[in-house]
Amino acid sequence: MKRLTRTLPLILAAALQLLPLLRNIVTSPAASSSFAIILRWGIGAGAALSTVDAVSGASAAFISATNFTGTANQFFSNSIVVSLVGTGNPAATSDGFTLTNLLNTADHTTNFISNGKSTTNAMPPGLTFTCISINNADYIYGSITGKVATAGTYYIHVVCTSPGNASIATNVFFTISGSLAAPPIITNSPVSLTNNVGSNVTFTVTAGTAPLSYQWYFNTNTSLFNATNATLTLTNIQLTNDGYYRCIITNTAGLTNTIDARLTVWQPPVITNPPIGITNIAGGSATFSVVAGGVPAVAYQWQLASANLIGSNNAALPLTNLRASQAGNYTVIITNSAGSVTSSIASLVVTNPLPTAFTPTSPVKSSSQFQFTFTPVAGLTNTVLTNGVMVGGTWNVFTNIPPQATAALITIIDSPGAPSRFYRVQVVP
Repeated sequence: MKRLTRTLPLILAAALQLLPLLRNIVTSPAASSSFAIILRWGIGAGAALSTVDAVSGASAAFISATNFTGTANQFFSNSIVVSLVGTGNPAATSDGFTLTNLLNTADHTTNFISNGKSTTNAMPPGLTFTCISINNADYIYGSITGKVATAGTYYIHVVCTSPGNASIATNVFFTISGSLAAPPIITNSPVSLTNNVGSNVTFTVTAGTAPLSYQWYFNTNTSLFNATNATLTLTNIQLTNDGYYRCIITNTAGLTNTIDARLTVWQPPVITNPPIGITNIAGGSATFSVVAGGVPAVAYQWQLASANLIGSNNAALPLTNLRASQAGNYTVIITNSAGSVTSSIASLVVTNPLPTAFTPTSPVKSSSQFQFTFTPVAGLTNTVLTNGVMVGGTWNVFTNIPPQATAALITIIDSPGAPSRFYRVQVVP
């Protein structure tokens, strides 16, 4: 018992070594036969003929009943390897294979294939049978290659003959399921869109090779909940929806993803702080300003009485050295690519300042000339008026002194030509 316990693992190990050699071989003795058939399959675009297994010391036919199970349009190759052990010459033209087409009861075509010849007769549509002999190794190959386009069950009856040996035969079955699915192919990718805040947008993708599954993503890595259709609709979009969208499409064969489609969300200009009215004296300054936003960036155009002010294209409108001609109603038009808005009216009122007391200094009368000096109001026009009487009469313009940057003294020299003349200064905005 102890000896059996020790030897049992060795027996099992030896059996495991033999299994790979036996898995594709089913013995079916044929009298006087001295060669064997071994079938091998290769699947995929790179499938090629198998290497030849040596069958040494065989004294009876070995028939492999290997069958193929695959998918329509799947490329595969099969090598039927015949190893000669006894007499016979595989190079002889009489050596080869006989095929019997058993695709249906109405077609029983037989076709003899000799060395180096190929045929599609007696084969399932899309497959080719080729006979190849290797003289030095005493082997004959029967190679079956190609693709079966239509699902179904097919089989062929293969008979191998060789001089001095009994013929051996086997059936090879082809069980083909539905078409091999291809990965999704995108025919129309989603296109980039530009829409205003509050609107609705729809992205669409078109792809082939159904059935398909869809998943939309935002900014590359954020999956969108319930976004699992060929179209993605976003309602009442906001600035937070601005970004990139793509769709990953999958089927049983693989996946693909669309290129990124950009959603650009625009917001028409919105005024949060409108300009307000200003009252100031002539010669003073005033600044209108507005606070507004929008996407893309907004542009400004200030207007006075609905007429554009040239060069007034900022959020602030500074006015210096005010004049009466500048008084009126101011507005600003704010625009961007999404739209425009006009502010409410802001009025500018320009008032006349009270002139400084007219106190001429050092009045001098010399011969027919009269001379005096006074300090004008800076920044305004100072008009010197004259009259022959203090009360009544007509005050006429003697001279206009243009606005001065500073209140520098002004000297007036007059030749009255009259017994008396009175002077006064009027400030004009």
